[in-house]
Amino acid sequence: MTIDAAAIVPAGARFEPPFEPPFEPQFGPQFKPGTDGIGRIVIDRPTDTVNAIDPPLIAALADAIAAARAARPRGLVIASAKPDQFVGGADLAMLSSWPSAAEIAAASRAMQRVLNDLADLPFPTVAAINGSALGGGYELALACDWRVAADAPSVRIGLPEVQLGLLPAAGGTQRLPRLVGLPRALDLVLNARRLGARRALRAGLVDEVVHPAALAKAAADRAADGAKRRPAGGATAIERAATWLAPARAAALRRARAEVERESGGHYPASLKAIEAMRIGLADGMARGLEAEASFFGELVTSEVAHNLIALFLSGLHQRRAAFDGIGRAKPPREIAVVGAGLMGSGIAQAAAIGGAEVRLRDVDDATVVRGLASVRKLTRDAGRKGVVDRREAQRVVARVTGTTDLSGFRRAELAIEAVFEDLALKRRVLAELETVMRDDAVIASNTSAIPIAEIARDARRPERVVGMHFFSPVHRMSLVEVVRPAAADAEALGRVVAAGQAMGKTVIVVRDGPGFYTTRVIGTMLGEATLLLDEGARIEAVDAAMTAFGWPLGPFALIDEVGLAVARHAGKTIAAAQGAAAGPNAVQILADAGLSGKRGGEGFYRYAGKTRVPNPRVPKLLAAAGIGARPAAGDATALAERLTLLFVNAAAQCLDDGVLRSAGEGDLGAVLGLGFPPFLGGPFRWADARRPWMRERLRSLADQHGRRYEPAASLADEASFYR
Repeated sequence: MTIDAAAIVPAGARFEPPFEPPFEPQFGPQFKPGTDGIGRIVIDRPTDTVNAIDPPLIAALADAIAAARAARPRGLVIASAKPDQFVGGADLAMLSSWPSAAEIAAASRAMQRVLNDLADLPFPTVAAINGSALGGGYELALACDWRVAADAPSVRIGLPEVQLGLLPAAGGTQRLPRLVGLPRALDLVLNARRLGARRALRAGLVDEVVHPAALAKAAADRAADGAKRRPAGGATAIERAATWLAPARAAALRRARAEVERESGGHYPASLKAIEAMRIGLADGMARGLEAEASFFGELVTSEVAHNLIALFLSGLHQRRAAFDGIGRAKPPREIAVVGAGLMGSGIAQAAAIGGAEVRLRDVDDATVVRGLASVRKLTRDAGRKGVVDRREAQRVVARVTGTTDLSGFRRAELAIEAVFEDLALKRRVLAELETVMRDDAVIASNTSAIPIAEIARDARRPERVVGMHFFSPVHRMSLVEVVRPAAADAEALGRVVAAGQAMGKTVIVVRDGPGFYTTRVIGTMLGEATLLLDEGARIEAVDAAMTAFGWPLGPFALIDEVGLAVARHAGKTIAAAQGAAAGPNAVQILADAGLSGKRGGEGFYRYAGKTRVPNPRVPKLLAAAGIGARPAAGDATALAERLTLLFVNAAAQCLDDGVLRSAGEGDLGAVLGLGFPPFLGGPFRWADARRPWMRERLRSLADQHGRRYEPAASLADEASFYR
């Protein structure tokens, strides 16, 4: 059985003649023909690292499938030519450039037809998944009869399109529920789950997991010994009932819709469209479901929500390189010391160890160090259980963190991160201690949310080696690190800190030094305004509800409780002093003086019992005693949320005007990833670009009503777009 040279399609996919196992696992362009009757399609975009799906690749895949059908092998393996990468999703830059929903829907239908042809081949087909298979890549695997995955850290499997405001559009909404059952498919798609190989096996997404070196042979054996099969619709009777029986299916879909509406507030339409596509396909047949999927995909890609979410995603990819602009690249440090074994310090130590560094964690007494190390173990064990890291790697991560009550071992560290309480005198004392033992070329980073780094380093021996490294809590969940660049900082020192943050898996933005930097300055401005609303008669719960309805994950008062009243008060004073504002009593100071500490202490603006949060009846009395809240009630919910969000955007624009931010892109990433600015709006700068005339006039109107703090920043008053 042979295929001539004309069947080899240079655009990205080709059919290769049968080979004799075991074949080389590297999936290179050349393999020996054999006599066992197993054929192979190799997918490769030579100029792309992830085999993103675009029209030329779809056309090449169609030709390769046609060649395979003509050759009629005993079985067929679909593989990637790239090490550690299977096939990615759609080319997002290409999608963003298509203005027509009809064109996009047509492209979806074209991919669906190709995968239908693959599914209809009269011999067994096997996907050999050697790396990431997300979105369209996993939809390709779904069109095969069998899926074999390598047991490797690079393997991530799932359909995460809803995170980009999209839905699976190459048959994913149809084939996944038929494979694993409707309930599990809804969970996987609506939560955009990305599973490692072992978890994917337990979820039914793959049929076999093997050592990477055995993947090629295992896939070939499966193609030789397997058979065509019809998916059962779930592993259990309950799952199959929810998939195939109309009453049970309706109940599952109803629960999913209610959950989505509660969580998204109606701001993210992709999830509801995915649910509807599944409903149509299971009720009316796969052909109708595929048509609905393609049509919905065209609508979603051209929506403002998807445009903003895709732009944020691409901006995050770009930031991997852009973070080093003006400071030069550096290698991530292999030895890191962390001072402070509390919640932040232990979280930073664990993130550094996951990034591959050996970590020395220090605190003042044995009990605190032991608690910090226990926290590292728990975080890492949970990460292994959830598939964030490989279980075997989780053991190595824990072994990379050691503890101490002195500075032993700090001499080896290339980077020390100070994570002690937000107190200037304490931070200066820790810095002085570190400089006595650390090498001259070591970098010292302060994890502070508001104190200017130049103030911390005022008496430092080597101020050029002192920078800021602002993590967000909880460290293991928050993906942003704000690197603070004081005027005296050495470019190489900054590069090392940026590299350290990226090794931890964080998105890093670089900002200029100053009170509150970027993130604390803008969120502090908004939180301060929220406390002023109380004096206008607004209720705490009403303000928080208005903000979450607008799209924020937490209202301002719930957020203050999360941060802690002491930290919020300290940051507020720092920013107010820098802005020359009066530091009169406000709600945060009043509650902190009364002994309320926030969520961690069980009581702040709200009272906490486990996961339950209820209004704190003490707060109105405390505020009333200070004369706060005596005025008539403030405006309606939409007006409240709009007012606070506009002030946030204005503060962000002022940071760009002042040179605190290097770019609007970093400002959007910082606001969304660090502060919870509604992602569907794209970030403060993209939102401003979309509504600039309205925003400018609304701010001027608010300035007339409430004061000059609402006067539009110069860049907002300008006609020019932030994203030119």
